[in-house]
Amino acid sequence: MKKHRLEEIIHMVDNNSIVADIGTDHGIVPYELVKSQKAKKVIASDISEKSLDKLREKLDYLENPEKIVLSVSDGLENLNEYQVDTIIISGMGGNLIADIINKNINVAKSSNCIILGANNSLSLLRKFLHENSFEIIQEVDLFENDKYYQIIKAKVGKQIFTEDYEYEFGKYLIDNKSENLKKYIHLQLDNKIAIISELSQKDSDNAKIAVDNLNLDILDLKKVLGKIEA
Repeated sequence: MKKHRLEEIIHMVDNNSIVADIGTDHGIVPYELVKSQKAKKVIASDISEKSLDKLREKLDYLENPEKIVLSVSDGLENLNEYQVDTIIISGMGGNLIADIINKNINVAKSSNCIILGANNSLSLLRKFLHENSFEIIQEVDLFENDKYYQIIKAKVGKQIFTEDYEYEFGKYLIDNKSENLKKYIHLQLDNKIAIISELSQKDSDNAKIAVDNLNLDILDLKKVLGKIEA
């Protein structure tokens, strides 16, 4: 398995879990969870029957293929409360993940934990979790194919962050002085400084406003970098 994100997600699953992998696509996570005997059972769910067919073709290579249940479903629609103890939703935007959870929030809250791999809108997703009585218990970050990703593990509970940048970049990653986050922030700083250099050559009100906004972003990035490097 070459996808580092999926490896991290599998690592975050507790041993002997009953798992639902939402938007499973080709079913790599369910397959590896059962193959490694980390999960007792996995419901591999996807809105696309064709995606599930890819997993169905691989089931014969498993010793216990009956431990994977294929389900054509939109989000959490086909799950009952307390049916699983771990819910994985990955490979989509933070807005969509929040929407999937919100539509069947009682199902999500009946699990022991949810593992979320959002491609974007991480601040929105973290705020959604807090507003709906979830607490973040673990955060992992990594680079894959030169793109930066974060994975969030949460459970029912009360929690609040005091700084906006903790929602944007992840309080646990900042507190744990993540080297990947540090690298990502340096890349962002370099990118924004380069854009300012280009915009500074333009004499327009819009360019000046953009430069001002970029300078505010740079201040926030430097604040987070200072926390990591302290």
